[in-house]
Amino acid sequence: FCFIDYTLIQPPFAVDDAIFINGKGEIYSRSDPRECPSPKQELPDTVMGSRMVTLWVTEYMLNTAGWAYQDSGFLQYNLTNKDIPSVVPIKLNTNYFKFFVPELHQVYPDQDMVLWIEVTKPVFFHI
Repeated sequence: FCFIDYTLIQPPFAVDDAIFINGKGEIYSRSDPRECPSPKQELPDTVMGSRMVTLWVTEYMLNTAGWAYQDSGFLQYNLTNKDIPSVVPIKLNTNYFKFFVPELHQVYPDQDMVLWIEVTKPVFFHI
């Protein structure tokens, strides 16, 4: 569905106790690789103490994932009775929902139902 672009955004560079390798880190939809409209963020140019490796994850990287997965159609699902554990008393059947939507039961008595779940807007993160 998606891929990560690790293209270097600048040449690697070294400071006293660290080497910086700044990759793009954007996630794109394979079917339509467009830029995410979320504002880009600058990566800090500091090192986290004595750590051997520091990985920066920004809101922008997470937002590109939300954008790409929603855009590619990955964030949708058909929920059926097979997906509901047997211990759950709710069943996706028009008989069960006849008190909530009586017309549905009248037109389709005792019919299994499918619940279509879809994310209609990209998921955006705020850290």
